[in-house]
Amino acid sequence: MKVLRRFLPSLFGLLVIGLLAGCTSSPADMHVWGGLGDKPGQFNEPFDVAVDARGFVYVTDVRNRRVQKLTADGDFVLAFGQQQFEKPGGIGIGPDDTVWVTDYDLDRIFHFDPNGKLIASWGAAGDQPGEFASPVDVAVNAVGQVYVVDQYHHRIQQFTPDGQLIRTWGKQGKVNVVRSALNFLVSDGHAGEFYYPSRIAIGQDHRVYVSDAYNNRVQVFTANGRFLFSFGGMGIWNGRFRIASGIAVAADGSLFVADFYNNRIQHFDANGDFLNAWGTGGGSHPGQFSGPTGVATGRHGNVYIADWGNHRIQSFRPSGEGYRNSQ
Repeated sequence: MKVLRRFLPSLFGLLVIGLLAGCTSSPADMHVWGGLGDKPGQFNEPFDVAVDARGFVYVTDVRNRRVQKLTADGDFVLAFGQQQFEKPGGIGIGPDDTVWVTDYDLDRIFHFDPNGKLIASWGAAGDQPGEFASPVDVAVNAVGQVYVVDQYHHRIQQFTPDGQLIRTWGKQGKVNVVRSALNFLVSDGHAGEFYYPSRIAIGQDHRVYVSDAYNNRVQVFTANGRFLFSFGGMGIWNGRFRIASGIAVAADGSLFVADFYNNRIQHFDANGDFLNAWGTGGGSHPGQFSGPTGVATGRHGNVYIADWGNHRIQSFRPSGEGYRNSQ
């Protein structure tokens, strides 16, 4: 695995966090499936999750070098990609329900049909436009254009479905720790720049949402990469992050974001205003996480979480009293 930089806030940042930390609510009766292993329905570091229009759930099972397809209730359907992958990472579903997967080590993009048959693959390692250094996530818009998070180049690349480059945007820009913690008072700057971006999602309004992981924020762009706004910042209180990870857009335009080191999921409206948060560290009970890395939304508002360190998937659905078991 390539270098993972652990975020260490300053002493001043910790003091600010301690003063301003907020409370989170917990979902009830979450549905959990999986567990460590290599058998069907088991996982070894599930990294990302996606849901197609029929409600099937796809999970990148990193250390088992495969994608698993499951029903909305977690029943195993099939596995694929073992012959192609070295380290599958991000996963996205196209408008035709085909499946797109990045390979973090091979610097390639793979395209499969819903039954796991390989359609095409493209990409290569390098520093030029159209080349990659650890592509970590992929999203596909309504007309089939493919957006890739090119993590170690600190940029987003946009392609046609057959891999022809349309445009790139972004460059490396590291937000100061103190400014990140205090960005409600002074801008953290570096708009449109990234520091190890991790995830990407596309809304029905064509906006592009990028988890700018080690800048502890989400940045929002137009479909062609023009910066609109950002939200978040370093911290443990509501609306803040310690490594922004998986991101998904719900049918109502609201956003779910996995907050990796805070071991929780946060819910925002389309403008980035905080709505709700839940989760705590651990692995003994539903609603506990060990580094959540992927989020997806499905039919009926169901939300699915790749609980990476616990080698499992958790799902829940919205209700009048919060987020409950998806069954």
